[in-house]
Amino acid sequence: MALRVIQSRSLADQVFEQLTTEILSGRCAVGTYLPPERKLVQTFEVNRHVVREALKRLEQVGLVKISQGGGTKVADFTRHAGLDLLALMADYASASEDTMSYWLAVHEMRLATAADVARLCALRAGPELKQEILSIARKMSGSADAAELFALELRFWDRLLEGAQNIAYRLAFNSLIKGVLAPKVAEVARALSIKEIKQTGYRLPIASAVFKGDAHAAEARTREALRGIVDRLVRQVHHGERAVGRPSTSGGDKRKTVVRKRKRKLGRRSSAARRVSLGK
Repeated sequence: MALRVIQSRSLADQVFEQLTTEILSGRCAVGTYLPPERKLVQTFEVNRHVVREALKRLEQVGLVKISQGGGTKVADFTRHAGLDLLALMADYASASEDTMSYWLAVHEMRLATAADVARLCALRAGPELKQEILSIARKMSGSADAAELFALELRFWDRLLEGAQNIAYRLAFNSLIKGVLAPKVAEVARALSIKEIKQTGYRLPIASAVFKGDAHAAEARTREALRGIVDRLVRQVHHGERAVGRPSTSGGDKRKTVVRKRKRKLGRRSSAARRVSLGK
């Protein structure tokens, strides 16, 4: 494990961020132990309170298990963490492949839940809210600005969730939105969303079904709208198709890519040589 000296001694989140990266990258394997507090204090050059605060945050999100006198053990977050970890996973995605795998998981979850959200909204929402949802979809269809379109998309689903009146779906949505806005995936999220919005009638089929109170049609139109992006992500992640907005490489481009990768590898080695190696 290679961690860097902390520059700002008053910020426990810097320790948290570095340890999170080590765990989510797999460099700290499940079942292994982080170095003891004393070692972390020396490595990061911070006081014990800062280290303990960072470790406590790691435990709260399900990345480690802290036992009194027994050390800090890396936990299997797939079994212990909750949806609040989604934003962290997005924020620490290390490469485009990681980002695409993350988005596949997110969109598969969205497909499974959003259809029911639309169904419940058609059944439970009042006339005024249904009218607002239809108005948002109509405004989306007339928007040529990507930023505005994405903002309207977020608003559209927010109002559907309001009409669905399901707190579990609402909390899951909050976690997904944090992931959407994470810096490393924000650009991908917008590109995927805008392409989907345009290809599926600017949400008008969903909004129209909800407005009419047709729960069956609202569910069906939502599944139709969201299925395409899932299928596309499956092809990208599992069958090697290029990601949205990424040019294909061939010939000279491939050679340039190889050179860039070599330079990055050398840069990482040089950077790693300057880091403080912890050990166990």
